[in-house]
Amino acid sequence: MSSIAGFFQPNTIYSKENEFCIKTIHDMSQALIHRGPDEQSFYYFPQGAFNQNFLLAGYIPGTFRHEMQPVTRSYKDNSYTLIYDGFISNSEEIAMDLEYHQISTKEMSLEELLIYSFFIHGTDFIKKLRGAFSLAVLDQTQKTLYLFRDPLGLRPLFYAYKNGTLVFASEIKSIFKYPAITPLLGEEGLRELIALGPARKPGSAIFQGISEVKPGHFITFSQDFFIEETYHAFTIQEHLDSFEDTMDNISYLLDQSFHSLNSSVLPASCLLSGGLDSSIVTAKIAKTTPLSLATYSLEFDNSRQFFKANAFQPSLDAPFVEKMVLHLNTKHTVHTCNNRQQFEYLKKSVLANDLPTMADVDASYIFFCEKVGSQNKIVFTGECADEIFCGYPWYHNYEEDPKMFPWSADSSARTILLNDNLISKLDIDACSLEAYNGTCKEISLDGLNTPFEHLHQKTFYLTIRYFMQTLINRGDRAAAINSMDARMPFAHQELTEYLFNVPLQMQTKNGERKHLLREYAKSLLPEEIRSRKKSPYPKTYDPGYEAMVNNELLNVLRKPDCPLHAIIDKEKAENFCRQTKNLGKPWYGQLMAGPQLVAYYLQILYWIETYNINLDF
Repeated sequence: MSSIAGFFQPNTIYSKENEFCIKTIHDMSQALIHRGPDEQSFYYFPQGAFNQNFLLAGYIPGTFRHEMQPVTRSYKDNSYTLIYDGFISNSEEIAMDLEYHQISTKEMSLEELLIYSFFIHGTDFIKKLRGAFSLAVLDQTQKTLYLFRDPLGLRPLFYAYKNGTLVFASEIKSIFKYPAITPLLGEEGLRELIALGPARKPGSAIFQGISEVKPGHFITFSQDFFIEETYHAFTIQEHLDSFEDTMDNISYLLDQSFHSLNSSVLPASCLLSGGLDSSIVTAKIAKTTPLSLATYSLEFDNSRQFFKANAFQPSLDAPFVEKMVLHLNTKHTVHTCNNRQQFEYLKKSVLANDLPTMADVDASYIFFCEKVGSQNKIVFTGECADEIFCGYPWYHNYEEDPKMFPWSADSSARTILLNDNLISKLDIDACSLEAYNGTCKEISLDGLNTPFEHLHQKTFYLTIRYFMQTLINRGDRAAAINSMDARMPFAHQELTEYLFNVPLQMQTKNGERKHLLREYAKSLLPEEIRSRKKSPYPKTYDPGYEAMVNNELLNVLRKPDCPLHAIIDKEKAENFCRQTKNLGKPWYGQLMAGPQLVAYYLQILYWIETYNINLDF
């Protein structure tokens, strides 16, 4: 885990001791200190400045040593500077390629490997990298800046263009430390916030004038041009492997992912829910841990009293957690979150993400990570397994093409509190459809034979680009705000690409959801855990929490200067909060229903107030 930040103005020449540069880059660095409190380094050049903050726990040692960044090297009369956040899992392959090109790598750091690979291949070097990364390269000779992001978007990278300057950082809060950039919410941002939130369109940062480098993309910026290009795209191929060969390939790729992540200067821990995904991760990490592995689970006050089994959450986690703890003999701690804590962490969730989030789902997760992070700086999670192994209900309801995002099929709840003038002005359904169709056009489905195959491939792609990205962001920010490194073995590029082309019939062989992953788990888990029905991240069913958020919304709306008056109708909100309501299906994913809708609007309020956002709609 680390952070990167910087600014670049190709037509400017700053003096070496320019006070503006020094103060600005230090302010940008300080905003990201939670991502890397162990080392801070700075680099000044005539056209701007760079910074990297480094978390020692996030370093995964391999064959090549770590070097303080930014790193500058010269090659054939050209000078280049590189900084990156993340890890590279195939450094040996990169070294072999350099050796082939007559460049000795014997004394090189990993950072030198990357910059020399850029020397040899130019921007095509990024196609050779595997891992999780956001990366910046400055060509000082040509006065050109390049920004790169990994194909799954595992590491964040935002940017803004202002007065001829490109400003970039791992988190949005750092960009706002550049003096000329201020928080602004326009009509398009509000539209996306209501129509798609807490998801975002790839490349969107909601704030007007700020964008995110899309996964699998890179940006080239100089005094002459600004270009965004794709270097990686998911491709559809006929899956010809037998079931046995498919299992062999999945096992190999999963083992490869665990191996690449499971090495560090500090011992690891695991978040354990007793579900299939987290149990597999815990079992794999436990095998390589010499001492008793530290595991953690989350419960809510009064959960046993108020829990109501349903199709989305059929059982409590606790009994299954206990079975896994006994099975693996882990050193286990249960952290309990009460209503007040969950409510208070709604604001911290906004601060961690710089945006409204998955409401109390995110808030309790940040609370959880804070407790874990006080004792451990490396944590493994089972995130992203449902996305790539087709665990969600929408993978199994292919009666017809919904022509909308399946996790947000009913938009009515999203507008139930809005001002009437905004409902017609924003046209929420049109926004959602526009994003849906735009993303569908990114992949060609011409080679598929049946409507069923067409729909499945499209659903898979939409899921990894939107829903999976939301959960990746959630995991990254919840860990980062607590100076912790979260590792997600299922979020693996080659594994995702392989499963992208595996037919659903093989994914659900014999009618069993996530069949391939359950087969992988046969030698790892007790049968009761291996066959457990999917149960998502827990949420509270305590009516006291719903009353708490409802009362808070009513209280803030009594203030005549409350920014929410520009968005929601006070009378609608009062009626909604004071009556028993049933939204039907959750309005986002599986867990976000009535209480989460109210909490989401409260997060919008906290967001506007905390960031002092100017409203322009």
